[in-house]
Amino acid sequence: MPFKIIFAVAVCLLFVHPLKAVDNNEQELSRSRSILEQLKSEIDRIQEQISQTKKEESNITQQIALIDRKMALTSRARGLLERERTIITREIDQSNKNLESTRQQLQNLKDLYARRAVYAYKFGRIKNIQLILSSVSFNQALIRYRYLKLIAENDERTIRSIARKEQEIVQLKQKLDHDLILKEQNLVEKQREERRYQASKSDKNSLLKKLRWTQATFQEQLALKERERQKLVSLIAELERNRQRQEQTGQKPDYVEFDFDDFAKAKGKLPWPVKGKVLTKYGRQHDPNSKTTINNTDIEIQSTLGTPVRNVFTGVVRIITYLPGYGNTVIIDHGKGFYTVYSHLDEIYVQKDDFIRTSEVIATVGESGSLSGSRLQFGIYGAQRSYDPQQWLQ
Repeated sequence: MPFKIIFAVAVCLLFVHPLKAVDNNEQELSRSRSILEQLKSEIDRIQEQISQTKKEESNITQQIALIDRKMALTSRARGLLERERTIITREIDQSNKNLESTRQQLQNLKDLYARRAVYAYKFGRIKNIQLILSSVSFNQALIRYRYLKLIAENDERTIRSIARKEQEIVQLKQKLDHDLILKEQNLVEKQREERRYQASKSDKNSLLKKLRWTQATFQEQLALKERERQKLVSLIAELERNRQRQEQTGQKPDYVEFDFDDFAKAKGKLPWPVKGKVLTKYGRQHDPNSKTTINNTDIEIQSTLGTPVRNVFTGVVRIITYLPGYGNTVIIDHGKGFYTVYSHLDEIYVQKDDFIRTSEVIATVGESGSLSGSRLQFGIYGAQRSYDPQQWLQ
């Protein structure tokens, strides 16, 4: 291979680096782990309360409420662990690609240096001296000398690059081994949280069998749901006040400036968050159990436990919380004062401030906050009022 081609190829290879692991993955894992530790602390605190209520033989509904909250938080922990598993798997895939790319670069450098070594062996120092001595002028001899010096320097850089690539491979292998260990630990931890969830579910079901369902019991549950509904409306109202205040004062908003069509234009076109029978409809409804009239600001859709829940319109996750009667709840901001609410969730795969696209899976259907089995509660809020979701869904 001619000197000039060898030199050009070598220079190119020296500036090729493997793809670096995205820092966002590490930040996301750190953030997820921080939230997970908070959830575990809260779960331990609730477990102490549960133990205390058992000692004091508190009423059954109080025990059920505490166990339900514990189950909901455990479900959130499982969701975070599933999210972590996705991130770790992504890291492993990227490490494998980086490892393969770096190995190929190393092989290219070794092949290049081998060809240079063969050339040097065949023609070597004598050829180089002849090249300089055969110059017709001093300037030409100087140019040839500098050219040969550049090649020699490049050879040294190639050797150093080979050493660096070999070190990179060692580091990539170490990272890959570390990620594989993390993935295994994640699996063990997810299984442990699953066992804890199932144990709590068994306790809850046992207490539900003891619970005497009377008209008063149903009225008590409806009153609880109404109190929590007001809290939910207050949360959304506070989000909207913040948005309007930032808009009016000209502050840089902490919400996303949406660059898509207005949510209002999507009426009648939104995809269903889950497919299923509508169990409770929007608006004023007669409840046969409590024999009272209730005013629903959302709908409940029947669905099996673990069914994926999909976001109905592009937006940003604003709130993830637990509300008695609603269970695990996610509120998504769709811009211009519109919000959607998803409740009775099991595992949640999103985090606060995540940008979520239409039809993206945000959680799974659960029974948190429900005494009647798995279902999804879904609501649409905008302009400081609620809307009938069935009029907005396809």
